[in-house]
Amino acid sequence: MTVEYTNNTTVTPKHSDVARCHDCGSNDIVHDPQRGELICTGCGVVLSESMIDPRAGVRAFTPEEKAERSTNGLPLSQMLPDFGLSTKVSTRLNGNGISPERAGRLERIMRWNSRSTWRRRNFTIAFTEIRRMAEKLSIPGHIRETAAIYYRKAYKQDLLRGHSIKAMVAACVFASAKTCGFPLTLDSILKTSAEEERVIKRCYVLLVKTLNLKPKKQNLTSIVPRFANALGLSAPVEQRAIEILGVTAQKLQLSGKDPKGYVAAAIYLAAKQLGETRSQQVVATTLGITEVTLRSRQREIAKIIHFM
Repeated sequence: MTVEYTNNTTVTPKHSDVARCHDCGSNDIVHDPQRGELICTGCGVVLSESMIDPRAGVRAFTPEEKAERSTNGLPLSQMLPDFGLSTKVSTRLNGNGISPERAGRLERIMRWNSRSTWRRRNFTIAFTEIRRMAEKLSIPGHIRETAAIYYRKAYKQDLLRGHSIKAMVAACVFASAKTCGFPLTLDSILKTSAEEERVIKRCYVLLVKTLNLKPKKQNLTSIVPRFANALGLSAPVEQRAIEILGVTAQKLQLSGKDPKGYVAAAIYLAAKQLGETRSQQVVATTLGITEVTLRSRQREIAKIIHFM
């Protein structure tokens, strides 16, 4: 028996173990592919739910296209040492009457399968550290994947010689944020890593030069909402701070200086102008800079923006 469904799909009883409704005894059973359910048309009882859809997720018209667009298994990931391609030999010997020779051979295979190379152990440690730092810094998935790619290239180029794994991981995370245009400061990296600043900087410079990376210019306005929210400031103050930073970036040379200094100064001046004043100490502490830096950047901005 073949049953027609409203969206032109067909279902045969052999696709499930349910051929008859246990409530009313009807044989009229349809499959809802959107919900993954088997439904009795006689009484409306849901006979089975959460069914797996065996159909392909993409369209293919030739055997070659079907092979190329196959979606079986987990997607490849740079965050896994083996990209998620390897398999694991079972630790259980199933079957009755297995010969002692075959059992011994399987045990040897399982023992060798459990052993790991230094490369795999290295990647496991590194990618676990990337995942930990990403969770602490709320870094999106594509930044993690890019950091993993940079670490693989660094390992292949033998850049880890003389450097710790965690220092190179911190440099890779910072480099991936820079090249992808994600707002991440070096201070944030230092707070989540146990390595010294000079070591991370040395690894970062080595990484950029060897891999020929092209870090993007950081957009200061992208980190304003986070700190404005931390200071409890309103949307108009946030917008005014963004406008101040836009003018500052056009008229001042900001490269080589801590971006949070200018962000703090812009937020401080905007809040003061719109009557939501915050003390220099509170602003400096929230953004992780010194009051001296805040006053210095404030004077630089005040020279080009005459609103005080």
